[in-house]
Amino acid sequence: MTSAPTSRLGGATTSSSAREARELYELKQQAVKFYQDNMVPQRMEQVLNDMFYENPEDVYGHLAEYFQQFAKPPTVSQVTVGEVADCRGQPTIQAEIHGVVNNVDKVLCTVTVPTTKWDATITEEEETEMAESLKVAMEYLAGPITEALSGTEVANQREGDQRVKNFIGKILEDFEEELKAKKAKEEEESPRAPTPKVAPSEKGGKGKKGKGSATSVILPPQPEEELPRGIQAMCAASLALLEAGAQASRHPLYSHVAALRPGEVPIKLRLPLPMVCVYHGGRAGPGKLNCIKELLIMPKPGLPFREAMKMLTNIHNQVGKALAAKSGVTARNTTDLGAYAPLYDKLEQPLDLVQEALAALELQAGEDVHMAINCAAHEMFELEKGKYEVMTGTQKTPDDMVDFYNDILTRYPGVIALIDPLRKQDKTAWVKLTQAVSEKCYLMGDEVYPRTEKFLVQGMEEARSSAAVVSLHSLTTVSDVMDAAKLVEDGGSEVVLAACQGDTADTTLADLAVGLGVKFAKFGGLGRGERVAKYNRLAQIEAQLADQDKLAPHEEHTFPNILPPPPPEEPEGEAAT
Repeated sequence: MTSAPTSRLGGATTSSSAREARELYELKQQAVKFYQDNMVPQRMEQVLNDMFYENPEDVYGHLAEYFQQFAKPPTVSQVTVGEVADCRGQPTIQAEIHGVVNNVDKVLCTVTVPTTKWDATITEEEETEMAESLKVAMEYLAGPITEALSGTEVANQREGDQRVKNFIGKILEDFEEELKAKKAKEEEESPRAPTPKVAPSEKGGKGKKGKGSATSVILPPQPEEELPRGIQAMCAASLALLEAGAQASRHPLYSHVAALRPGEVPIKLRLPLPMVCVYHGGRAGPGKLNCIKELLIMPKPGLPFREAMKMLTNIHNQVGKALAAKSGVTARNTTDLGAYAPLYDKLEQPLDLVQEALAALELQAGEDVHMAINCAAHEMFELEKGKYEVMTGTQKTPDDMVDFYNDILTRYPGVIALIDPLRKQDKTAWVKLTQAVSEKCYLMGDEVYPRTEKFLVQGMEEARSSAAVVSLHSLTTVSDVMDAAKLVEDGGSEVVLAACQGDTADTTLADLAVGLGVKFAKFGGLGRGERVAKYNRLAQIEAQLADQDKLAPHEEHTFPNILPPPPPEEPEGEAAT
């Protein structure tokens, strides 16, 4: 009577045990397949065998390093933003990229974005508009751009840049449609605009033998491009992605940039020649001198970067001593560019100031040190007069400017570069200047070219230069800068990578300059910490490359041939009409 329940209980127990055993067996089979699919046993066996012979001091560190190569690439999970200050105390964006690394979400990098449009006094209305634009940009980064980048591998710079471009592109399209509608309405309500101003040609008129009274049309400058609010989010996202990609690759940022640039990855990298601003003036400066916005000094090629910076620093300090001796200690105060800004009225004053400093240090212009002038022609042009006001009260026509610059280069042979010597609208004079000086001087284009994204489409056009200035801000992405650098170099010209006016202490630009292999770096003067930080970073990179025997030397200056092609010859035997 008591055996039946026991039998039933025993049967139930046996059935349960069999099911559990089967489930355990199936689980083990799943585990075997899981590990085999991921090649865990094979790799574990290999690393354990190798490690026994290698006998590393840190066993678990060795294992972690080995298995890291098989880990999934980090992907973007979020972009966070905050408001910080640039070198002028003006608001700008600080962006952070969060990524999933080894199944853990962490902050991969932090970048601070430079600002623009602080070169002159702005109105309260403009300042309010810029603050609103910053707010919109931060909203874009935290919302739509985070969504666009989510899941993107941080090492894939171009894909990430394109995703952000797709979003901002829609914003631009909508904004352009609004502008067109607004313009059409204004044209309906306002009278027709006046025709371009016509002025007597300097080669015609009185005093010119047989020239008559030729006239020329003075083309006005193109109006400043209107852009929607928040577009600086594109640059912020691209910069952050670049830093995050370098962190993920576990390589220095400059090496990561070199691997991303178009073409074959170079074995050795060169440092750019620093263009250090020592005098900052121009139209917005305190004196009457308009034609020198920046006077820059450069070391001769071949000098180690650290030695070059020591020499340039001595020159900067010697200039400061000379100014203090003449005008008091306050004359050593520097501008936002980190350069001195004495009140000068004559062209010779800043040039002589530098040459006197060189003589005091037993250096020679043109041998030990070269100079460059940022002329900022677009700022000193007087539309009503059709002339350049090189100094207050002294105007020159575009053709006169050719002789003016030629005279400067003759009197000061240490000057080997002119930045923006003419407006892009003065195409005929630009060709004449090219013919006159391009074989002994770099003609560099900055404001004569549109922003980088448009430059990739338009190129240099008629304003052919021996070097183009490229900067990273607003709508520009890292991919744009890389493509622009390649476009310029493929055309036989050099690249100048420049910092913005509203700079920050972020040193990404230094690594970008080395990774891209640009000829020149224009980061400002030595009187501001955010400028010096970039030069210090370049010195640090030089030491790292030298230790690895990956430092490429600089060649002597050879000015690119940018002369226009000769006119086609008439066929032989063709009679003149």
